[in-house]
Amino acid sequence: MLPMGDVARVSNELFRNEGDDSDSLRRCRTLVNAIDDGIFQLNAEGRFVAINDAVVSLTGSPRADLLGEHVSTVIEGPDAKRLEKAIRTRLEEGIHPDTTFNLVVESAAGGRVPCELQLSVLVDDGEHRGTVGVVRAVDDYDRTNERLPSAWTASDSIASVINEANVGVFVLDDTFDVVWADETIEEYFGLMRSEIVGRDKPTLIRETIADRLDDPETFAQTVLATYEDNTSVEQFECRVTAGTDREARWLEHRSKPIESGPYAGGRIELYYDITDRKEAQRAREESEQRFQSLVDAVDEYAIFMLDPDGYVRSWNKGAERIKGYSASEIIGEHFSTFYTADDREDGVPERNLTRAYETGTFEDEGWRVRSDGSRFWANVTITAIYDEGELQGYAKITRDLTERREQEQRLRREYELSERILETSPVGIAVVNPDGSAARANERMGELLDLPDDGPAYTTAQRDMYDENGDLLPIDQRPVPRVFETGDAVTDREIRLDRPDGPQWLSINARPIANEHGEIEQVVETATDITDLKELARRRKRELEEREKELDAVQLATNLLETGEQPAPDLLQEFVTGLPQFFQYPERTAVCVSVGDDEVTTDTYEPLERRITASSSTVNDTSIAIDVVLHDDPSLAADRTATFSDEERELLETLATLLKLHFDRREYIDELQASNERLEQFAYAASHDLQEPLRMISSYVQLIESRYAEVLDEDGEEFLAYAIDGAERMREMIDGLLEYSRVETRGDPFEPVDLDVVLSDVLADLQFSIEEHDAEITAESLPTVMGDASQLRQVFQNLLENALEYSGDEPPRVRIDAERTGDEWTISVSDSGIGIDVDDNERVFEVFQRLHTREEYTGTGIGLALCRRIVERHGGVIWVDSEPGEGATFSFTLPATDS
Repeated sequence: MLPMGDVARVSNELFRNEGDDSDSLRRCRTLVNAIDDGIFQLNAEGRFVAINDAVVSLTGSPRADLLGEHVSTVIEGPDAKRLEKAIRTRLEEGIHPDTTFNLVVESAAGGRVPCELQLSVLVDDGEHRGTVGVVRAVDDYDRTNERLPSAWTASDSIASVINEANVGVFVLDDTFDVVWADETIEEYFGLMRSEIVGRDKPTLIRETIADRLDDPETFAQTVLATYEDNTSVEQFECRVTAGTDREARWLEHRSKPIESGPYAGGRIELYYDITDRKEAQRAREESEQRFQSLVDAVDEYAIFMLDPDGYVRSWNKGAERIKGYSASEIIGEHFSTFYTADDREDGVPERNLTRAYETGTFEDEGWRVRSDGSRFWANVTITAIYDEGELQGYAKITRDLTERREQEQRLRREYELSERILETSPVGIAVVNPDGSAARANERMGELLDLPDDGPAYTTAQRDMYDENGDLLPIDQRPVPRVFETGDAVTDREIRLDRPDGPQWLSINARPIANEHGEIEQVVETATDITDLKELARRRKRELEEREKELDAVQLATNLLETGEQPAPDLLQEFVTGLPQFFQYPERTAVCVSVGDDEVTTDTYEPLERRITASSSTVNDTSIAIDVVLHDDPSLAADRTATFSDEERELLETLATLLKLHFDRREYIDELQASNERLEQFAYAASHDLQEPLRMISSYVQLIESRYAEVLDEDGEEFLAYAIDGAERMREMIDGLLEYSRVETRGDPFEPVDLDVVLSDVLADLQFSIEEHDAEITAESLPTVMGDASQLRQVFQNLLENALEYSGDEPPRVRIDAERTGDEWTISVSDSGIGIDVDDNERVFEVFQRLHTREEYTGTGIGLALCRRIVERHGGVIWVDSEPGEGATFSFTLPATDS
């Protein structure tokens, strides 16, 4: 057997020369090909010099096609560069970095296989000789994370990988001689590899290994059977006994034939330590034994098991106490022994077992028989027990409830009697017989029914009763007769009794009292006085109706007042027409509403004595008045006492306030619109009228330059240049101001606008500037919005010109995005320029506000203000997110076409 260092050395030589057929190399190659992970070796130039069968399977390329090719032929370019960088770092810095990678292997068929790679660098006398890699396919691969935890720990050789895995490995050739074993085999079986490598494995089992197992005969028989045809995969558990050279442990044996490589026809055997798992199993079995001991100790319940046919298989102390049988007397007997003769004759035991089988659990109460023949009342639960879907038997739990049943019956009789004669209750209670007479009635019932103390006994038909609608209730429709007839309880039935001091309302409940045969013997009737509650409910209902009227009136007024630019007379006419319906007598109510010089009335309005009035005035002292009058009804003699309620007065005040708020707003809007129109007219006039004198100044300055440039000294030429530049900047500012003032008045009607087309036109206009700045402008597909195409074009042009102008020293990089939120789109223009201080994020949108001197950057300071004006005309907002040196993102919202 080779020492571990020799194995590593041989592994390296193997990867250098695939044609070397020495026994040592052949054994190592067989082990490498038997491993499921792909293993390969690269030379110093990164070309394949050796690969195992798993790599051939993973790439789908023949071994001959891969040998000599560069590793980049099977992995993507970025992954190949990361691999080269890791190898270079190891060689240059002399450190062993974590070299675990996630990469994609490209198969010969064009497929892409996510994989995890670990590698080791081979160095001989300080010279880079190549690289060994272990690659495995992974299911969950995230390209955004270059490094993921690996279950395979990289080492300098495959042998050390196997040794560190705590898995015992035997490699057998086609004659079943041991050609290699790892260190774990030595630990598990107490063997020296130098003593077993090269030996016949069947002989080694018979002479040495089997004796170290707890069941040597079975172990030897099972393992030797795998060598007979060497086609099957074997797996079983065995236990190694303790010795001076080994510890006692449980192992799981797994083996399979070697199908390719130098040891094709041989076998690889793996041994896994499962001692912890077996210990857990033993602990579980001990727990089950303790549970069984606990069950045996419980004497309150009879707990025992039945086989699938109902024969007793186990018996606890509780079962012995309750049923009287000892375990030796009852185990093996059928459980029907515990049932009465009548139940057995009726098939009750078998029926109960069938129900438990069909439903899983069945619960029953009834009489059961003890061993001495006495009966007891039992609560029984039968539960079907399954193992892997097969019925194993039944668990049966029985409890003696004889005393509890007798006590419950006694308490029930006492409870019913107490309920019937409860005299202290504030509720009237009576027990009524089938003939309508009262077997018992408490004093409260007599008070509610106004019965004389010395009068005849109460009967159901003694008093007239009326329903909720005031109709007389026939005898057979009253609560108690209904219960006797239907057997169903009557709850919360409201009836009315007429008494000298006024109507009295009662809430009646009636419930049957049945005997053990289910026959109704009597009815318990309860009566509660709800007269005060009925009156309170009536008042609350009336108040609620008044509040609902008030809310409806306010809602109507609000809806009318939110109709926008409706003329005042039309609005007041609708307001007056709908108002009377919200008063107590709508057909006799007339209304007059006046706002300033506008007055509208209903057809029947005239000043009357019975009236309520509410008045107010706007901020501009426009008077507001609402006058409501109530006409007489000659057909009603008592109608003169009718008047307006407090709620109606409050409603009128509320409506007057709403009118004030509405007309305050309209006056404010009118003033604001007039002011805006005057400002726009002024801005337009000022910018338009300044054009002519500015053109004259520019013309004369240019004339001076053309005629007298030769006679001017250096200062004169400088002064003339200042004048020309100032005139030009003044012209640009006037043009910008003129355009700013025309956003509202000269804009086109809104229509669907394809922003992709708008952006394409702007980029065409700015093509020269884009090339001059070496700018890169990218954009997502932009939506179609509702707007003015020419104005939106101006917004994009201003934002892109700013992005090019304020790019700093680097070539501009601009991106345009769009995102839908609700009924609007948010368009964002992001650049990589000089950025804006947070304190200036709002200032940049003001007219003529500049953040830089004209020597630093050109411009009039009106471009962003114009953008804001256009966006606001479209019902949107515009803002900027930026920091100095970090670029800026200008975002604005526009309405979607379907909003």
